[in-house]
Amino acid sequence: MFEHFHLHPLVVHFPIALFIAALGLEILGLLFKKEILQQTAWYNYLLAILACVAAVLAAWWDGETLKHPVFYTHKNLAYWTLWIALGSGLILPLVRRKSKKIFRIVFFIFLVLTASLVSIAGYYGGKLVYEYGVGVEE
Repeated sequence: MFEHFHLHPLVVHFPIALFIAALGLEILGLLFKKEILQQTAWYNYLLAILACVAAVLAAWWDGETLKHPVFYTHKNLAYWTLWIALGSGLILPLVRRKSKKIFRIVFFIFLVLTASLVSIAGYYGGKLVYEYGVGVEE
């Protein structure tokens, strides 16, 4: 029953959406000077970190491998996203306690970095599916 079940495609869209939404909310919060938007960006970012862990674990669970440069690029970008997200999840609360102003700057840098990495990883994941048929059953 579950031999053709792939978990990764079900969860991978959450970190993409949440990291990008967090960046958008942070930008809107800065533009309109609305603290509630910035707080929402922070909570989205924390959820995105958890979703990123779930997406990578789901990829491991699926066990799909391909000896192809696009696959390695996708995988490496996903790992970079994961490690930067996890690292920022440890660093940001410490910075937040020290200085709100420095926190906003550091948080924005991590937002841009993770949103960019997850977007590029998603692009290569899409290439794997649509151009190379990875995970597509006949």
